[in-house]
Amino acid sequence: MNENVKQFFDEIAINYVHDDTSLIDELLDSMYFSTCKRILDLACGKGIISKKLADRNNGEVIALDLSSEMIRLAKEKVNDPRVTFINQDYYEFNVEPFDAIVCFDAFPHFLDVEGFVEKTDQLLKDDGLLVIAHDIGRNKLNAHHKQQAMGISRRLKTPEEEMIPFLKYFKPIELTESDNYYKLIMIKK
Repeated sequence: MNENVKQFFDEIAINYVHDDTSLIDELLDSMYFSTCKRILDLACGKGIISKKLADRNNGEVIALDLSSEMIRLAKEKVNDPRVTFINQDYYEFNVEPFDAIVCFDAFPHFLDVEGFVEKTDQLLKDDGLLVIAHDIGRNKLNAHHKQQAMGISRRLKTPEEEMIPFLKYFKPIELTESDNYYKLIMIKK
């Protein structure tokens, strides 16, 4: 567990606001969730997309976050029996495999990328879907993290560069970015 990441998000949780949610629905609609009955909302924060995922798949969503404060606030905000919130470190999380794992607006905070790849392979079913997405462009995100999250995030690379460590277990479906979004969508081999 990265205690610095946990402490940072526990401290900012109460004031954390995701100002612009206009692109979220558009991004989620482009991500192939219709056949996914069990989804992990990884690093769910305050549950920004948890209910939206449940609405798209009408199945089970496990919303996981390292920050106990983010989980507490998410539970207050989202009241949906299809969504279960869990406060735990992803690298130590062991449950039945998922049809999809979605890491929205959080991937640079996973500092151990090789460990992330291994854990994701373990927690996805064969042919499972992995989505890494941001509703902000890479350059803006990297500038934000440089100013706001010193020492608890890493620089986000191009989708093609970020895909490289995943190639052992995953096949890319979509690697795209713009000034307004970033998407890596892949399927487990």
